[in-house]
Amino acid sequence: MTRGYNVLASFMGAYPEMAIFRRFGALNARNILYLQAEITDLETQLLNAEKSDIESKHQDRSIYSRDWRTLSESLEAADGDSTQWKIFLHLREKLHEYNRAVLEQVQMAKLSPPNLRDLRFLVDYMKVPSMGNIYLLGPDSDIWEKPQLEDMFAVNPKEVDNSLSKMVTVIVVDWFHRLVGWRVRMKKPKDEESTPNTVVYSQVGLERISRVMITAMASSLPILSIVVLYVINSMSKRLAMIGVFTVIFAIVLGFLTSGKPIEIFSATAAFAAVQVVFVGTTTQATLSP
Repeated sequence: MTRGYNVLASFMGAYPEMAIFRRFGALNARNILYLQAEITDLETQLLNAEKSDIESKHQDRSIYSRDWRTLSESLEAADGDSTQWKIFLHLREKLHEYNRAVLEQVQMAKLSPPNLRDLRFLVDYMKVPSMGNIYLLGPDSDIWEKPQLEDMFAVNPKEVDNSLSKMVTVIVVDWFHRLVGWRVRMKKPKDEESTPNTVVYSQVGLERISRVMITAMASSLPILSIVVLYVINSMSKRLAMIGVFTVIFAIVLGFLTSGKPIEIFSATAAFAAVQVVFVGTTTQATLSP
């Protein structure tokens, strides 16, 4: 039996990274543009009414621009003209609406886009009969299948810090799931009723694996460079290998970590310095009588 919004909502509630929606950026921008146009028109009307009141010979209207109370009481005055105050009250409402719309648009623009892997899984989950089997009938039925990616956001997207984490999350998990994971079902879903035949992998566990791999690579590269430099006797070859290992180290840091350029530069300089010191000390030991 096909299911609808209730099951989809339960699934998104259990897994916030799958709570993917449209931000309607163009419509929100249009709303702000219309409000801006309305306010501009009201501003013009207000300035014209203000000028008319100042130039009038009326005792009260002529001081509207200098006496707020007289202006505000013009609604109740029998012989006053309340046009200016009515326009301003309308303008006040529009300004409040405009400011709120702008601030909401700013907040919406800060929302993170969805993880493409999560978006693909959401589409598969909705279409596969043995999983969600969700078929919506309205015009929103293909929002996820034919997404406008620049107009989509996720409530809590998975943050992938570096390329290695992405590789572990995408490639390693895919292969593991095809070979073993679908049989083992390592972790039960939070809501088995809305997510049948689904295997859940802990994001924390995947990040821990990537950190272990990065640590192992970071610790093995200096050791490997020292061993190679120790074996090589030619000074010119040693210097060449220092350059090679330094470049490799910098590339690995840039590709596998989320470090800032200055942090990568500092770590690379320290790594190069260690190699130079090692070469210097071993050279002196060789030349010593």
